[in-house]
Amino acid sequence: MGKSTTTFSFTDKASHPKNAVALIYDLTGFSQFFNQPDVQNYVPTFLNCVSEAMGICLFGGEAYWQSKNSKIVAPDVRVAHEKFTGDGALYILLPPSGSSDFKASELQYLCNSLWNLKRNFNKVVSRSLERVPVVEVPRGIRFGVSRGSVYELQKPGTVAREYIGFCINLASRLQSYCRDLGFIASARLMLSDKELTKHGYIKVIATQIRGFPSELVLVDNKEYTALSDETRSQLFRDPE
Repeated sequence: MGKSTTTFSFTDKASHPKNAVALIYDLTGFSQFFNQPDVQNYVPTFLNCVSEAMGICLFGGEAYWQSKNSKIVAPDVRVAHEKFTGDGALYILLPPSGSSDFKASELQYLCNSLWNLKRNFNKVVSRSLERVPVVEVPRGIRFGVSRGSVYELQKPGTVAREYIGFCINLASRLQSYCRDLGFIASARLMLSDKELTKHGYIKVIATQIRGFPSELVLVDNKEYTALSDETRSQLFRDPE
């Protein structure tokens, strides 16, 4: 018999659960972009431009896409893992070193930064077009954010890590749930109602997320109000 092989393997036990935030983004129109001639010359450049903007949201820097160029201060979280997903990326965020929990104010600040990036993504696209000479580039970005326990899987003999956890699945489904909303976060982030109202968010119940019935989520009030009555009634309901 031939030698037994496997495509991947992990150590026998996962880590103890870690308190984490899962952040996923998806680029709208990426398939059309990828199917153009000579795209191999431009895809890395475009993705690097998006990754640079994400890095500013997570690690701080000049947010050139905002109406007045303003500096984003790095939120007090640790980026434990990042993974390219083909048309977006997954980030696993952990509390700051020496702490077992997140500060609600830091997560609120991160959500605001991501929402502003989503709202002004056309400026990221414009910057990329200086070096990407094609028309059909992704024109939008959608975010899904959730929180919960994750488990770290270790690959033997390497420093590589993978993560599993319900919050990763939920974040993925949130970003694709309502195409007319570019930012949906789970209320599991535990942000205060006062701060949510101050920054223009509301809580609604998403009713059709596969595997997560009646999930309380955070959305931008103006974006949500702009949805058609039909979309709201099909996908959401107000908290009781």
